[in-house]
Amino acid sequence: MENTDKNEIYKNIKSGLLNLSQNELEEIFKIIYKNNNNYSKNNNGVFINLCWLDIDTLTKINNYINFCIKSHNEINKYEVICNILNDSIINTKDKIEDNGITNDLNIIDLNKINKQKISSSMKFYLLKKKFQKQQLTTNIESYLTHDECLLK
Repeated sequence: MENTDKNEIYKNIKSGLLNLSQNELEEIFKIIYKNNNNYSKNNNGVFINLCWLDIDTLTKINNYINFCIKSHNEINKYEVICNILNDSIINTKDKIEDNGITNDLNIIDLNKINKQKISSSMKFYLLKKKFQKQQLTTNIESYLTHDECLLK
């Protein structure tokens, strides 16, 4: 591989690392550790010279960083969509109250829901939990069987 390609990968990795969370940085270290690459460690943390890494490891790190950045963009996009939907629900509630029409929407205080700050990782966890629960209830019947007891 040419030096210009390596230099581009170095630049992409360096700029991408600035946008990653602590957990994502730890995953990058796991990639380096699993590939038996050299690193140095002291009181200030772990230091990695990208020149010491082989091209396979560099490619894995670069791909992981690109994946993380794409994931961040997707999460931000869905958060914007959720905020727009929340705003539209609140606007609908306001229109209903302005017209003097009462509905079941009064049971839920939508203003309190809108003010709650939930991180994107928590939203993902709750969504994942919801779908796992639905999947479990549909698949549990296939695991349940009747025991046949023989009495003699």
